[in-house]
Amino acid sequence: MAKKVIVWSEIAKLQFANVLEYYVERNGNPNYSLKLLNEVEDLLNTLSNSELIGRLTSNKFTRVISMKVYLIFYEINGNRIEIVSFWDNRQDIERRKIK
Repeated sequence: MAKKVIVWSEIAKLQFANVLEYYVERNGNPNYSLKLLNEVEDLLNTLSNSELIGRLTSNKFTRVISMKVYLIFYEINGNRIEIVSFWDNRQDIERRKIK
């Protein structure tokens, strides 16, 4: 199986950036955010080689991977994997709905 290209939707980029910024501000340093960034990069590297590791969601084309308190929602489109949402499970579940 060929390695797939990972692309982030604008919403997912914003969600992930907000999480990273929150922890920099809350902790007064970037250490946790850098650690989280490295963990996400490692997971996405694995995903690019094994795109079916996430479980299907109820809409039957979006998949989700759980990573600690975060959910990474993605869709497979040909040779690309699009990250459609980066969700912190501690947020309001009603805002998480993927349309």
